[in-house]
Amino acid sequence: MSFAQQNDIATLEKAYKQQYGIEKLQSLNQLTRYFRKDNPRKSIKYGKLAVELGEAIFTESNTLISEEEQKLLAMAHLQLGQVMLDRERFFEAKNHFESCLAVSQEIANETYQTKARASLDSLYAVADSSEIKQGLLSKTFGQIRFAKNFNKTANNLGVQKEMKLAVHHENRGNFIKAIEHYEQVINLLQNQGSSEDIGEIQLKIAQIYDSLNQHSTAQKFLGEAIANRERELVNKNGNVQTGNTDLLDSLATNNATKVEIDKVLREEQAQMKNLAERYARENDYESSIAYYRMYQELTVKIRKDSLDEVAARQQKENEIALLKQQKKIADMNVQSAEREKERQVEIRNASIGIGVVLTLGALGLFYLYLTKRKQHKRLEVTHRDLNKAKTKLVSAEKRIVKLLTQQVSEDIALELLQNTNDVPGKHFVCLMFLDIRDFTPLAEKMTPEELIDYQNNVFGFMMDTIQSHNGNINQLMGDGLMATFGAPKSHGNDCQNAYKAAQEILFELKERNDAGVIKKTKIGIGLHAGYVVTGNVGNEKRKQYSVTGNPVIIASRVEQLNKEHQSQLIITEEVYQKLENPPAKPEALLEAKLKGRSKPVKILKVV
Repeated sequence: MSFAQQNDIATLEKAYKQQYGIEKLQSLNQLTRYFRKDNPRKSIKYGKLAVELGEAIFTESNTLISEEEQKLLAMAHLQLGQVMLDRERFFEAKNHFESCLAVSQEIANETYQTKARASLDSLYAVADSSEIKQGLLSKTFGQIRFAKNFNKTANNLGVQKEMKLAVHHENRGNFIKAIEHYEQVINLLQNQGSSEDIGEIQLKIAQIYDSLNQHSTAQKFLGEAIANRERELVNKNGNVQTGNTDLLDSLATNNATKVEIDKVLREEQAQMKNLAERYARENDYESSIAYYRMYQELTVKIRKDSLDEVAARQQKENEIALLKQQKKIADMNVQSAEREKERQVEIRNASIGIGVVLTLGALGLFYLYLTKRKQHKRLEVTHRDLNKAKTKLVSAEKRIVKLLTQQVSEDIALELLQNTNDVPGKHFVCLMFLDIRDFTPLAEKMTPEELIDYQNNVFGFMMDTIQSHNGNINQLMGDGLMATFGAPKSHGNDCQNAYKAAQEILFELKERNDAGVIKKTKIGIGLHAGYVVTGNVGNEKRKQYSVTGNPVIIASRVEQLNKEHQSQLIITEEVYQKLENPPAKPEALLEAKLKGRSKPVKILKVV
């Protein structure tokens, strides 16, 4: 097959699935023909599809189909029959050839009638070959040929009817029913004493049982067939020693008749010879030649009968030998079947054991699977609950942080959340104390609402400024506040941050005073640096983040010095030493005595 043809076939195989009706039937016939030699399996597949489709299309009610189109169904049957014949599936081939013949006769198509008959003739020729007889013929055409030969000798109508039924069921694969009718034929023939026909049927039954793998039963019928053949041979040899009286009488009569006929023929032969010789002596040569020819014909007949008898006897002996050989083979089949049965029992027992083990294993795995599945579901539920709890906790933490940062700085809020053990910490910080001057008389002139509004306007920008320089508001009092730079977390030079915050507060306050945004306000700021202790102070019901130590007290006292020095911002030496660009020289530091301290503190009045 060329490359182009292969491409055409591949295209056709894809295209036929999208086709319908006559067009599809034509494609299927073409595919059946293409694959007949190269791929018989595909050819059979497409042939069956073509037959099914054709029979569905060409129904009696479909009057729109032309005879030319109906020819496609005959073609489908013919091609499928040819493929079946190639595959030695003779019975199926015969059915399709006969279907082709029926369709072509119905549409009066001479071409396909001729092809169908030629195919059937080829089929019967194959069936008549010795090779097929010994093989597949016994399963397909043996019953057909056997029935034809048998019906020539069976005159009883009941026998013929049972034979036809037996062949009918055998052709359709209903072997048990066929055997029943064959046995009925044997019963009918036993009444006629036809041992030869009975032997033929017994052989047929043996073949059927052998094909059904019932070798023991086949042995029984094969043995009976052999016995019948041996009786026939004994009958023809005239050597009968055993058997029932009726059979012996019949055989004896037959032998006597045969001997008598042979004697008459030989006497007639001698008489013809004597007459020929007598007329020769009397010179009546014409009569002599006539009797001599009759003498020769009788001689040939006697010789032929003798030879036919020898040949028939030899044939029977050969048949008996062949049947005995088949019986040996049947015996071997029985032994093989018994061994196979034992092996199958062993395999079955082993399979049962393996099956039990596998079943137990499967049950164990299934139980484990169910257990794991339950655990997995529990874990999923737990995981979902944990995720929900986690989400709630994160939301709560954000809310807590938000609430804390509204009360304290972000650094303090994080410290309170992380330091759950309430362990105090020691930090170097810069402390800021801020106080509003003359707050009491100022507050007396305001209503509570006005006072709150005033405090928000004043403390609001101050707190923003402190936090922008990384300071934390520790306390907010009515007339002042306390802030810490460096605790709970340092942000570099905390003293410098505190100093810048104080200057920005003073600058912003002056701008607001000048602009009239707030009432005229004066403040005092004190800065001091040192080591303090920070932590959550209180009991289980109420705690507060606090900064304690002497630097806190000193910072508070330093802020109060602003009143004495008429200033707004005073820093101590500890803060001054940490500044990057100090506002004055060290000589500008003053010693100041603080309340409650014996030693003076060096301070610098900045503003």
